Amino acid sequence: MLENVKINTHYVHYEHRRIDPNKSTLVFINSLGTDHRVWSYVLAELGQNFNVLKYDKQGHGLSEQATKTLSIGTYADDLIALLATLSIHKVIPIGLSIGGLIAQELYRKRPELVDKLILTNTATKIGSEENWNQRIQAVKENGLSSISDLILSRWFGSGFAANHPDRCAMAKAILLQTSDAGYVAACQALAGADLTAYASSIQVPTLCIAGSHDQATPTHIVRAMADLIPQSEFFELPSVGHIPCLEAEKEFTQTILNFLSKYEEGDS
Repeated sequence: MLENVKINTHYVHYEHRRIDPNKSTLVFINSLGTDHRVWSYVLAELGQNFNVLKYDKQGHGLSEQATKTLSIGTYADDLIALLATLSIHKVIPIGLSIGGLIAQELYRKRPELVDKLILTNTATKIGSEENWNQRIQAVKENGLSSISDLILSRWFGSGFAANHPDRCAMAKAILLQTSDAGYVAACQALAGADLTAYASSIQVPTLCIAGSHDQATPTHIVRAMADLIPQSEFFELPSVGHIPCLEAEKEFTQTILNFLSKYEEGDS
């Protein structure tokens, strides 16, 4: 059931399904310019055997934008507060793009909450401050819609838009429903985020997923992140771009299930 809850001065939109109190909770953390709906295609299978929490970060989907300037730490603090509110004590974050940075920051701040990590199409640092500032300026001057086609061209692998115009239309609608302020704040957080120095301190099993056609977080930077994390596994999805949960949900889901099947669930 979809709900709103007030945490850290603002309302957060979420959906929580608990099927087994003895299992960890899969926490789905969205990418820049998307909301909880981006996970719809993978939840049909992942939601059958796991507790699930999906939510919208500040300024995305139906969650409020509390402040104009945010950091990855702020987003992680929001998630920590949400977990406390829902009495969730053990999680397996599935972080996509900026969501992967939020997942890493969650571990840095509260490692006892994290059972395993799934980091997809992400890195310890994404892009350069200069590039993020250019995007911020473009949105401030002409709105998010002015660069929406450019963003979408970087989200999916070659040929996907022609073969799946329905999913691309949905992705564009989700993107354009993101507020300009929310998008800019997330870009500012990305511009200042670098968790490289902390990656080696991650001491839980970690799956790092890349897409071979991903322009935003190319395979080599995902692999570089995996090389820094002691208990990591790396997997590349062929011919897939930046949003595999929309583009290749079956392969993406199976990769996650294969990883999780290697470990017994801890207490949630």
